[in-house]
Amino acid sequence: MSEITSRLFFFCFVAFLACLSGRDCCGAEGPSVRSVPPLAEGLLVTEKLAGEGIWLDPGFEMRFRRARRSRVTVWFEDQLLGDGEAYRRRAKEFAGGKRRELRKAALKTLQAIHGRSWKQASARLDELVGEGKISQVEPHWIVNGFSCLTVQEHLQSLRSVPGVKKIFVAANRPPSRPPPGALAPGFPRPKRAPFDPKRYKHPWYIRSLQADRAWKELGITGLGTLNVVHDFSFVFSENLAANLYRNPGEVPANGIDDDRNGLIDDYHGYNFDADTARLTKVPVALNSSSPRWMHGFMCAAIICGQGVPGKEYEFGIAPQARWAGVIGGGRFERAVQWAVEQGADTYSMSFSIPRLGEYRSHWRKVMEQGSLCGVFFVSGAGNFAESEEVPVQMRVPEDIPEVVFAAAGVQRNFSRTPFSSQGPVKWQTEHYRDGLVAKPEVCAFNMGLPFLRRDGSVMGSGLNGNSFAGPMFCGAIALMLSADPDLLPWDLKEIITTTATDVAAPGVDSQTGHGLINCYRAVREVLRRKALREGRDAGPFTGRQAGDEIDISSARAELARLQIRIARVEPGSQAARAGVQVNDTVLSYNGRLITTRTALRTAVEAAQRQDPDAEKILLVLSRRGRKIKLPVKSGSLGVRVAASYSAPVFQ
Repeated sequence: MSEITSRLFFFCFVAFLACLSGRDCCGAEGPSVRSVPPLAEGLLVTEKLAGEGIWLDPGFEMRFRRARRSRVTVWFEDQLLGDGEAYRRRAKEFAGGKRRELRKAALKTLQAIHGRSWKQASARLDELVGEGKISQVEPHWIVNGFSCLTVQEHLQSLRSVPGVKKIFVAANRPPSRPPPGALAPGFPRPKRAPFDPKRYKHPWYIRSLQADRAWKELGITGLGTLNVVHDFSFVFSENLAANLYRNPGEVPANGIDDDRNGLIDDYHGYNFDADTARLTKVPVALNSSSPRWMHGFMCAAIICGQGVPGKEYEFGIAPQARWAGVIGGGRFERAVQWAVEQGADTYSMSFSIPRLGEYRSHWRKVMEQGSLCGVFFVSGAGNFAESEEVPVQMRVPEDIPEVVFAAAGVQRNFSRTPFSSQGPVKWQTEHYRDGLVAKPEVCAFNMGLPFLRRDGSVMGSGLNGNSFAGPMFCGAIALMLSADPDLLPWDLKEIITTTATDVAAPGVDSQTGHGLINCYRAVREVLRRKALREGRDAGPFTGRQAGDEIDISSARAELARLQIRIARVEPGSQAARAGVQVNDTVLSYNGRLITTRTALRTAVEAAQRQDPDAEKILLVLSRRGRKIKLPVKSGSLGVRVAASYSAPVFQ
């Protein structure tokens, strides 16, 4: 055999082995994600997406036919994170690094690769707009791609755009017009005395999570952190104005895009769905307690709400942290981008979106790449334990693994809230194939919370739902980042889970995760690790110390006298005819002691099953210290009840 023939045989054999290495034993293609060199100095290595196509969720086909157009989200081939395992690879790659360095490099990389892709695609996109096939094209770099409006028959035309890899038909409607009569940006900053923890009255959940100990003993109050609250409407009050974020590059209410980010007057936040800086949809009274319009307000108050002179109730877990509001259900990519650009530390999302299908991949990719930009995404676990089955009780965004921290709910006596969603969750999309994923991470309180009004007054209880467990988790993270701004997402997750207090089944469980957040112990551990990293003496922060654990048994004993109070009596109901009044305390029903709302519901249902025609069932009440016995008929009482405790709400 000649030398030339030998060399040819060798190269052919090497090529054959290379082909084999890219396929498994069944002939299927192996991983097609490949790394490319950094674009420039200071940028991270990027990846190429594998697979391509159009994902039209069956649930949106009818919308296409009815509305004739829908929002479409497109991914370009070049991405910071390529396949579904990329985030975990990057976590190992940057272990031991600093969050601020990672944030700078990730942000720079995302914007650079998008600029390159957009330069290649813009000419063809202009042609499609001119032909009337697409409209309202909006680029986004948090996931390298864009969104637009189109009709079903023109979906294939997007495949002709250079660099386009994946196309998703989104569940969101086109943006609406700005709401009338909304509050203009530029809420004045009130004069406030320096923060003094001793001045304020703290609600019971702050003490139970030991946030006040982090302020008083460790000097950590959330100072220096920015927390973005993603909701559907906001109101403003003096309780939140002192900590309200003010965009340094923007002049409020001048109608000019001063910082040239494409948004006008984004001083305190932005409504991306309506494309306006106005965040309040309707006028809300100062004494309002409407859950619909006060939802975003209460989420922000639990994170960092401060007391006002004369009404000094300290609602915030991190009372010196800053907050900003965003609205962006239909344009959440831009909302996350804004948060990243403003240097946000946490991003609170107290909402749940069902049935997103393959579009879940887009939400997850946004959160993953936002996480590498230094943002911690937090959500409540959802309120669907009584209406949905596992593994779909938790929805987007709380079901996203690794990068969205979900908080389940417990009651004041540390028992699990019946409606709090449970894990695990299932991830099986074209892009992500994790299978069953453990959720939630931790738990916080979500029942009978004190309610703050705009005028600074409070209701002792009545705030319920996992919407408020998420902000508690967010406030705890703000305290940790205030102690160490360079804390990486995976390190923070490890600390907050290992320092949590077990409140349900021993160990990690699908109802309460690793347990109840312990702010004091988490912050102390952060300070200990920071001292070790900097070569300082970590003696004051070492180990678990006596008194840092939440004494659950003692707290339960203190709260043993749970009272069920009549909050509302329906006109014409059995209770109304029997003479039941608002603020009566229920003692027993048909001989059964009533100490919880569930116990009352169970007793009523049991009596109905036992004798549906019974006319003399004894209802025992307490009214202004006197015991009252009232005969009622079997069946529904027609009342709403609230739980109250003997322990003080504020201390």
